[in-house]
Amino acid sequence: MTGFGVTLSELAKIQKDFQAIQQRMNEMTQQTGRIKGVIGKAVATDLAAGALGNIIGFGAVVAQVREQVNAINEQVAALEATKAKLTKELAQDTQKIGTVIKRYQEAEKHAHDIVTKPTPSKPQPKSPGKGGEHTPTGKPAEKKPSTPQPKSPNKPGGHGGGGGDHGGGSDPKIEISHAGAIKTSEVTYGGKGKFKSGEAACRDYIAQALDAMGITDPAAREAWTKGMLTIAKRESTYNAAGSQVNLWDTNAHGAKQADGAPLNSSRGGWQTIPPTFAAYHVKGTSTDIYDPVANVAASMNYIRSRYHVSADGHDLASKVQQADPNRPARGY
Repeated sequence: MTGFGVTLSELAKIQKDFQAIQQRMNEMTQQTGRIKGVIGKAVATDLAAGALGNIIGFGAVVAQVREQVNAINEQVAALEATKAKLTKELAQDTQKIGTVIKRYQEAEKHAHDIVTKPTPSKPQPKSPGKGGEHTPTGKPAEKKPSTPQPKSPNKPGGHGGGGGDHGGGSDPKIEISHAGAIKTSEVTYGGKGKFKSGEAACRDYIAQALDAMGITDPAAREAWTKGMLTIAKRESTYNAAGSQVNLWDTNAHGAKQADGAPLNSSRGGWQTIPPTFAAYHVKGTSTDIYDPVANVAASMNYIRSRYHVSADGHDLASKVQQADPNRPARGY
Protein backbone atom coordinates (compact mmCIF):
# COMPACT_ATOMS: atom_id res chain seq x y z
CA MET A 1 0.00 0.00 0.00
CA THR A 2 1.20 3.56 -0.67
CA GLY A 3 0.50 6.86 1.03
CA PHE A 4 1.43 10.21 -0.56
CA GLY A 5 3.67 8.35 -3.00
CA VAL A 6 5.66 6.55 -0.26
CA THR A 7 5.28 2.85 0.45
CA LEU A 8 5.00 1.59 3.99
CA SER A 9 8.22 -0.37 3.49
CA GLU A 10 10.02 2.90 2.73
CA LEU A 11 8.60 4.49 5.87
CA ALA A 12 9.74 1.48 7.88
CA LYS A 13 13.25 1.84 6.45
CA ILE A 14 13.33 5.55 7.34
CA GLN A 15 12.18 4.68 10.84
CA LYS A 16 14.97 2.11 11.12
CA ASP A 17 17.55 4.63 9.85
CA PHE A 18 16.35 7.18 12.41
CA GLN A 19 16.76 4.60 15.15
CA ALA A 20 20.33 3.90 13.97
CA ILE A 21 21.14 7.63 14.02
CA GLN A 22 19.69 7.89 17.50
CA GLN A 23 21.95 5.03 18.63
CA ARG A 24 24.93 6.81 17.07
CA MET A 25 24.00 9.95 18.99
CA ASN A 26 24.08 7.96 22.22
CA GLU A 27 27.56 6.72 21.35
CA MET A 28 28.65 10.32 20.75
CA THR A 29 27.40 11.21 24.22
CA GLN A 30 29.66 8.56 25.71
CA GLN A 31 32.62 9.79 23.67
CA THR A 32 32.15 13.44 24.63
CA GLY A 33 31.82 12.31 28.22
CA ARG A 34 35.20 10.59 28.02
CA ILE A 35 36.74 13.70 26.41
CA LYS A 36 35.47 15.88 29.23
CA GLY A 37 36.77 13.45 31.78
CA VAL A 38 40.26 13.45 30.30
CA ILE A 39 40.31 17.24 29.98
CA GLY A 40 39.02 17.71 33.48
CA LYS A 41 41.71 15.43 34.83
CA ALA A 42 44.41 17.38 32.97
CA VAL A 43 43.13 20.69 34.30
CA ALA A 44 42.97 19.34 37.84
CA THR A 45 46.70 18.54 37.69
CA ASP A 46 48.56 21.40 39.29
CA LEU A 47 51.38 21.68 36.80
CA ALA A 48 52.62 24.86 38.40
CA ALA A 49 53.27 22.98 41.64
CA GLY A 50 55.58 20.54 39.89
CA ALA A 51 59.21 20.75 39.06
CA LEU A 52 58.37 22.90 36.03
CA GLY A 53 56.87 25.58 38.19
CA ASN A 54 60.17 27.38 38.53
CA ILE A 55 60.71 27.61 34.79
CA ILE A 56 60.39 31.16 33.61
CA GLY A 57 57.20 31.67 31.58
CA PHE A 58 55.66 28.34 32.50
CA GLY A 59 52.76 30.00 34.31
CA ALA A 60 51.73 31.73 31.09
CA VAL A 61 51.74 28.39 29.30
CA VAL A 62 49.51 26.88 31.97
CA ALA A 63 47.08 29.78 31.70
CA GLN A 64 46.96 29.38 27.92
CA VAL A 65 46.33 25.64 28.23
CA ARG A 66 43.51 26.24 30.70
CA GLU A 67 41.98 28.80 28.37
CA GLN A 68 42.07 26.34 25.49
CA VAL A 69 40.61 23.61 27.72
CA ASN A 70 37.75 25.91 28.66
CA ALA A 71 37.11 26.63 24.95
CA ILE A 72 37.04 22.90 24.24
CA ASN A 73 34.62 22.37 27.10
CA GLU A 74 32.35 25.06 25.68
CA GLN A 75 32.43 23.41 22.24
CA VAL A 76 31.69 20.02 23.76
CA ALA A 77 28.77 21.53 25.71
CA ALA A 78 27.41 23.14 22.54
CA LEU A 79 27.82 19.82 20.71
CA GLU A 80 25.97 18.00 23.46
CA ALA A 81 23.17 20.56 23.39
CA THR A 82 22.82 20.21 19.63
CA LYS A 83 23.03 16.44 19.93
CA ALA A 84 20.36 16.40 22.64
CA LYS A 85 18.04 18.49 20.48
CA LEU A 86 18.60 16.28 17.44
CA THR A 87 18.17 13.13 19.51
CA LYS A 88 14.85 14.42 20.83
CA GLU A 89 13.67 15.40 17.35
CA LEU A 90 14.76 12.05 15.90
CA ALA A 91 12.87 10.24 18.64
CA GLN A 92 9.77 12.30 17.90
CA ASP A 93 10.08 11.73 14.14
CA THR A 94 10.62 8.00 14.66
CA GLN A 95 7.47 7.89 16.77
CA LYS A 96 5.55 9.87 14.14
CA ILE A 97 6.60 7.47 11.40
CA GLY A 98 5.52 4.55 13.54
CA THR A 99 2.14 6.23 14.07
CA VAL A 100 1.79 6.88 10.32
CA ILE A 101 2.56 3.23 9.53
CA LYS A 102 0.03 2.07 12.13
CA ARG A 103 -2.68 4.38 10.79
CA TYR A 104 -2.11 3.31 7.21
CA GLN A 105 -2.31 -0.33 8.26
CA GLU A 106 -5.55 0.37 10.14
CA ALA A 107 -6.94 2.27 7.14
CA GLU A 108 -6.00 -0.58 4.81
CA LYS A 109 -7.72 -3.11 7.08
CA HIS A 110 -10.81 -0.89 7.35
CA ALA A 111 -10.98 -0.52 3.55
CA HIS A 112 -10.60 -4.27 3.15
CA ASP A 113 -13.39 -4.92 5.67
CA ILE A 114 -15.71 -2.52 3.83
CA VAL A 115 -15.06 -4.23 0.50
CA THR A 116 -15.42 -7.79 1.79
CA LYS A 117 -18.16 -7.37 4.39
CA PRO A 118 -21.69 -7.56 2.91
CA THR A 119 -23.88 -4.55 3.58
CA PRO A 120 -27.21 -5.28 5.32
CA SER A 121 -29.97 -5.22 2.76
CA LYS A 122 -32.93 -2.85 2.93
CA PRO A 123 -35.73 -3.46 3.30
CA GLN A 124 -35.88 -6.93 1.75
CA PRO A 125 -33.32 -9.74 2.26
CA LYS A 126 -31.58 -9.00 -1.01
CA SER A 127 -27.89 -9.26 -1.73
CA PRO A 128 -25.65 -6.23 -1.07
CA GLY A 129 -24.25 -4.48 -4.06
CA LYS A 130 -27.18 -5.70 -6.09
CA GLY A 131 -27.94 -2.36 -7.65
CA GLY A 132 -26.62 -2.12 -11.18
CA GLU A 133 -24.71 -5.40 -11.07
CA HIS A 134 -26.36 -6.87 -14.12
CA THR A 135 -26.03 -3.76 -16.25
CA PRO A 136 -25.14 -0.54 -14.36
CA THR A 137 -26.31 1.69 -17.20
CA GLY A 138 -29.56 -0.17 -17.71
CA LYS A 139 -28.22 -1.58 -20.97
CA PRO A 140 -27.62 -5.30 -21.40
CA ALA A 141 -24.08 -6.59 -21.57
CA GLU A 142 -22.68 -7.73 -24.88
CA LYS A 143 -24.67 -10.67 -26.14
CA LYS A 144 -23.19 -14.03 -27.01
CA PRO A 145 -24.97 -16.66 -29.03
CA SER A 146 -26.90 -19.02 -26.81
CA THR A 147 -26.33 -22.75 -26.92
CA PRO A 148 -28.73 -24.28 -29.44
CA GLN A 149 -31.93 -24.83 -27.52
CA PRO A 150 -34.09 -27.92 -27.66
CA LYS A 151 -37.84 -27.76 -27.59
CA SER A 152 -39.09 -26.67 -24.19
CA PRO A 153 -40.31 -29.39 -21.86
CA ASN A 154 -42.90 -27.02 -20.48
CA LYS A 155 -46.48 -27.80 -21.13
CA PRO A 156 -49.52 -25.57 -20.94
CA GLY A 157 -50.79 -25.42 -17.44
CA GLY A 158 -47.58 -24.52 -15.68
CA HIS A 159 -44.08 -25.65 -14.93
CA GLY A 160 -45.08 -28.63 -12.93
CA GLY A 161 -44.91 -29.47 -9.26
CA GLY A 162 -42.10 -29.14 -6.81
CA GLY A 163 -42.47 -29.14 -3.05
CA GLY A 164 -42.14 -26.13 -0.85
CA ASP A 165 -45.00 -24.27 -2.48
CA HIS A 166 -45.56 -21.21 -0.30
CA GLY A 167 -48.14 -19.71 -2.58
CA GLY A 168 -50.52 -22.60 -2.93
CA GLY A 169 -52.14 -23.89 -6.10
CA SER A 170 -50.37 -24.58 -9.37
CA ASP A 171 -48.37 -22.29 -11.60
CA PRO A 172 -50.38 -20.26 -14.11
CA LYS A 173 -50.55 -21.09 -17.79
CA ILE A 174 -47.78 -19.59 -19.82
CA GLU A 175 -47.10 -18.78 -23.43
CA ILE A 176 -43.86 -20.18 -24.78
CA SER A 177 -41.62 -18.07 -27.00
CA HIS A 178 -39.51 -19.83 -29.62
CA ALA A 179 -37.29 -16.80 -30.04
CA GLY A 180 -33.88 -16.46 -28.45
CA ALA A 181 -33.06 -12.85 -27.68
CA ILE A 182 -36.12 -10.61 -27.74
CA LYS A 183 -36.72 -6.88 -27.60
CA THR A 184 -37.14 -5.22 -24.23
CA SER A 185 -40.54 -4.04 -25.41
CA GLU A 186 -41.56 -7.70 -25.84
CA VAL A 187 -40.99 -8.54 -22.17
CA THR A 188 -44.27 -9.19 -20.32
CA TYR A 189 -45.09 -8.76 -16.63
CA GLY A 190 -48.29 -10.70 -15.92
CA GLY A 191 -46.81 -13.42 -13.70
CA LYS A 192 -45.97 -11.36 -10.64
CA GLY A 193 -46.85 -13.32 -7.49
CA LYS A 194 -48.54 -16.12 -9.45
CA PHE A 195 -45.78 -18.75 -9.40
CA LYS A 196 -44.84 -21.08 -6.58
CA SER A 197 -42.01 -20.25 -4.21
CA GLY A 198 -39.75 -22.25 -1.93
CA GLU A 199 -36.52 -24.19 -2.41
CA ALA A 200 -38.16 -27.28 -3.89
CA ALA A 201 -40.15 -25.23 -6.41
CA CYS A 202 -37.02 -23.31 -7.43
CA ARG A 203 -35.12 -26.57 -7.84
CA ASP A 204 -37.81 -27.70 -10.26
CA TYR A 205 -37.68 -24.41 -12.17
CA ILE A 206 -33.91 -24.70 -12.53
CA ALA A 207 -34.27 -28.27 -13.82
CA GLN A 208 -36.70 -27.12 -16.50
CA ALA A 209 -34.42 -24.23 -17.47
CA LEU A 210 -31.50 -26.65 -17.83
CA ASP A 211 -33.69 -28.81 -20.07
CA ALA A 212 -34.52 -25.78 -22.20
CA MET A 213 -30.82 -24.94 -22.47
CA GLY A 214 -29.87 -28.47 -23.48
CA ILE A 215 -27.73 -29.16 -20.40
CA THR A 216 -28.18 -32.86 -19.69
CA ASP A 217 -24.96 -33.99 -17.97
CA PRO A 218 -25.78 -34.92 -14.32
CA ALA A 219 -22.64 -33.29 -12.89
CA ALA A 220 -23.31 -30.08 -14.83
CA ARG A 221 -26.95 -30.00 -13.73
CA GLU A 222 -25.91 -30.51 -10.11
CA ALA A 223 -23.38 -27.64 -10.27
CA TRP A 224 -25.87 -25.25 -11.87
CA THR A 225 -28.66 -26.28 -9.50
CA LYS A 226 -26.56 -25.72 -6.39
CA GLY A 227 -25.32 -22.32 -7.57
CA MET A 228 -28.64 -21.02 -8.85
CA LEU A 229 -30.46 -22.16 -5.70
CA THR A 230 -27.95 -20.15 -3.66
CA ILE A 231 -28.61 -17.10 -5.85
CA ALA A 232 -32.38 -17.54 -5.55
CA LYS A 233 -32.15 -17.72 -1.76
CA ARG A 234 -30.10 -14.53 -1.60
CA GLU A 235 -31.86 -12.57 -4.31
CA SER A 236 -35.53 -13.33 -3.61
CA THR A 237 -35.79 -15.81 -0.74
CA TYR A 238 -36.60 -18.57 -3.24
CA ASN A 239 -38.99 -16.52 -5.39
CA ALA A 240 -41.00 -15.19 -2.45
CA ALA A 241 -43.76 -12.90 -3.66
CA GLY A 242 -42.63 -10.01 -1.45
CA SER A 243 -39.13 -10.05 -2.95
CA GLN A 244 -40.01 -10.37 -6.63
CA VAL A 245 -39.46 -6.75 -7.65
CA ASN A 246 -36.76 -4.40 -6.38
CA LEU A 247 -37.94 -0.81 -6.07
CA TRP A 248 -35.07 0.63 -4.05
CA ASP A 249 -31.71 -0.10 -5.75
CA THR A 250 -30.02 1.93 -8.50
CA ASN A 251 -31.72 -0.12 -11.23
CA ALA A 252 -35.17 1.08 -10.20
CA HIS A 253 -35.66 3.78 -12.80
CA GLY A 254 -37.47 4.22 -16.10
CA ALA A 255 -41.07 4.34 -17.21
CA LYS A 256 -43.58 2.29 -15.22
CA GLN A 257 -44.52 -1.04 -16.76
CA ALA A 258 -47.65 -3.18 -16.55
CA ASP A 259 -46.66 -4.42 -13.07
CA GLY A 260 -46.43 -0.83 -11.80
CA ALA A 261 -42.65 -0.93 -11.33
CA PRO A 262 -40.04 1.12 -13.23
CA LEU A 263 -38.69 -0.45 -16.42
CA ASN A 264 -35.22 -1.30 -15.12
CA SER A 265 -36.22 -2.68 -11.73
CA SER A 266 -34.82 -6.14 -10.99
CA ARG A 267 -37.55 -8.77 -11.09
CA GLY A 268 -38.30 -12.43 -10.48
CA GLY A 269 -36.66 -15.19 -8.53
CA TRP A 270 -33.19 -14.38 -9.88
CA GLN A 271 -33.69 -10.62 -10.07
CA THR A 272 -32.95 -9.86 -13.71
CA ILE A 273 -33.75 -6.48 -15.23
CA PRO A 274 -35.88 -6.42 -18.40
CA PRO A 275 -33.08 -5.40 -20.83
CA THR A 276 -30.88 -8.25 -19.55
CA PHE A 277 -33.80 -10.70 -19.51
CA ALA A 278 -34.60 -9.78 -23.12
CA ALA A 279 -30.99 -9.93 -24.35
CA TYR A 280 -30.38 -13.34 -22.76
CA HIS A 281 -33.87 -14.81 -23.15
CA VAL A 282 -33.70 -18.56 -23.83
CA LYS A 283 -35.68 -20.03 -26.67
CA GLY A 284 -38.50 -22.26 -25.47
CA THR A 285 -39.26 -20.19 -22.34
CA SER A 286 -41.82 -17.52 -21.59
CA THR A 287 -41.43 -13.82 -22.29
CA ASP A 288 -42.84 -13.15 -18.81
CA ILE A 289 -39.96 -11.95 -16.63
CA TYR A 290 -41.74 -13.29 -13.54
CA ASP A 291 -41.90 -16.80 -15.01
CA PRO A 292 -39.26 -18.58 -12.86
CA VAL A 293 -38.09 -20.91 -15.64
CA ALA A 294 -37.62 -18.04 -18.10
CA ASN A 295 -36.07 -15.88 -15.38
CA VAL A 296 -33.46 -18.41 -14.24
CA ALA A 297 -32.69 -19.48 -17.83
CA ALA A 298 -31.96 -15.89 -18.85
CA SER A 299 -29.91 -15.45 -15.68
CA MET A 300 -27.78 -18.52 -16.47
CA ASN A 301 -27.34 -17.35 -20.06
CA TYR A 302 -26.23 -13.95 -18.77
CA ILE A 303 -23.82 -15.49 -16.24
CA ARG A 304 -22.19 -17.60 -18.93
CA SER A 305 -21.68 -14.51 -21.09
CA ARG A 306 -20.54 -11.98 -18.51
CA TYR A 307 -18.48 -14.17 -16.19
CA HIS A 308 -17.37 -16.72 -18.79
CA VAL A 309 -18.73 -19.61 -16.75
CA SER A 310 -18.40 -22.96 -18.50
CA ALA A 311 -21.45 -24.70 -19.92
CA ASP A 312 -21.04 -27.50 -17.37
CA GLY A 313 -21.11 -24.96 -14.51
CA HIS A 314 -18.07 -26.45 -12.73
CA ASP A 315 -16.62 -22.97 -12.19
CA LEU A 316 -19.89 -21.21 -11.36
CA ALA A 317 -19.22 -20.81 -7.63
CA SER A 318 -15.61 -19.72 -8.15
CA LYS A 319 -16.46 -17.04 -10.72
CA VAL A 320 -19.75 -15.77 -9.28
CA GLN A 321 -19.56 -15.08 -5.55
CA GLN A 322 -23.34 -14.79 -5.24
CA ALA A 323 -23.57 -18.46 -6.29
CA ASP A 324 -21.06 -19.64 -3.69
CA PRO A 325 -22.70 -20.55 -0.35
CA ASN A 326 -19.28 -20.56 1.32
CA ARG A 327 -18.65 -16.86 0.65
CA PRO A 328 -20.61 -13.76 1.69
CA ALA A 329 -23.47 -12.60 -0.49
CA ARG A 330 -22.53 -10.23 -3.32
CA GLY A 331 -24.62 -8.92 -6.23
CA TYR A 332 -23.98 -10.59 -9.55
